[in-house]
Amino acid sequence: MSETVLTVAILAGGTSGRFGSEKALAKFRDRPLVTHMIEIAKHVSSETLVVVSSEKQRNAIDAVITEDNIVVDPEDNVRCALTGAVTAFEYTATEYVMLLPVDTPLASIPLLQSIADLGPGYGAVVPSWPSGYIEPLHATYLAEHAYNRGLEVIAKKKHRMSDLLDSLNNVMHISTEVLKMFDPNLDTFVSINTEQDLRKLEKKNAERT
Repeated sequence: MSETVLTVAILAGGTSGRFGSEKALAKFRDRPLVTHMIEIAKHVSSETLVVVSSEKQRNAIDAVITEDNIVVDPEDNVRCALTGAVTAFEYTATEYVMLLPVDTPLASIPLLQSIADLGPGYGAVVPSWPSGYIEPLHATYLAEHAYNRGLEVIAKKKHRMSDLLDSLNNVMHISTEVLKMFDPNLDTFVSINTEQDLRKLEKKNAERT
């Protein structure tokens, strides 16, 4: 897919409840996680967004990044990934949006690019594990369609990304087994929920490099 029709949006508005501090600003290899994710995003498209939940988060993240668009979720919405996704769909200037979480710094650029390239013609392209578990935050969406359906889902008091995907037309599920050709260990999907996870991932990255 041409990068001119794709925005990569990093969802950085989580509550960081288990992490204990602002996860986006946690240091991975001596740099905030959000800067790692922006760097990954910019390899996929020159168009990027960072989505946060509050002005406080915006100010904190704005202090460590430059030349990136930061947008804020509506104040009265439930704080969840779906809210962040709908905000990304609303503010994008491109036809498609790839969502990324703020906490997967080992994400494979070739894997993400392959998902982006499959986007045209689909309401969404989402990785799916053999167990049936899906990865909606490493997926590409048709922005206007996903925005409209996302608003409908939220209006029904549903707040899961799976609720959004169930409402979309023509969703492609791509097997993680296929994606191993780009990322054999599927490190792309290894997320950080605690400080211990962060240290483990740093160790894994050091061993890999």
